[in-house]
Amino acid sequence: MLNLNKLEKEKILKYFYKNYQNINLDHIDKDDFFQKNTGLNFFEKEELLLAVSSLVFEDLDKNFLKETKSNINKITKTNDKISFLLNKRFQLEKRNKNLIKKIFIHLIKNNNPNKVLNYIYSVADIIWKISNDRSVDFNYYTKRLILSSVYLKILILIFYRDNLTNKDIEVEIQKSLEHIKLLSQFKIKFNFLKNVKEFFSFFSMQKVGRGF
Repeated sequence: MLNLNKLEKEKILKYFYKNYQNINLDHIDKDDFFQKNTGLNFFEKEELLLAVSSLVFEDLDKNFLKETKSNINKITKTNDKISFLLNKRFQLEKRNKNLIKKIFIHLIKNNNPNKVLNYIYSVADIIWKISNDRSVDFNYYTKRLILSSVYLKILILIFYRDNLTNKDIEVEIQKSLEHIKLLSQFKIKFNFLKNVKEFFSFFSMQKVGRGF
């Protein structure tokens, strides 16, 4: 979607991370920075929101890979790898909670929930790829559905609870992963749909106001 070089992307990300609380995403195309940026000033509002959110999501993935690369190969068991990677990802999400929350609210508000779901699925996909799993207990897509469901459930907690500690997140991860072992494939898909419904219900109740 964006034909920008590395320096241009970094400039946009630096501005957005620093100023997102003051940027009105309902009128992001009217923001002075984006109007003056020749690589973005021809975008309509919805296209610009999609483009910027894609840059942020890609940057979160890049930072996640950077933070986990040196340690993941030291872990041998797949379940331990998944637990470690989820923990690292949620620490990253927690640090950027208000930014991610604001983007999600506006994507859903502007009828782009598929963009949010794609992000969630892509996180699960990245985690499975990094873990280098070769087990055959579930197929390729079911594994990603399982992890998407776990990710969704805990992400809701991160958005809901301001006092959630890293220890709380770790406990929730372990509890969720243990629970999965007891589920059938049908139940896994049902749980995923249930979590998706709860996730979007949460955002439908949010007011887009100060800070969002």
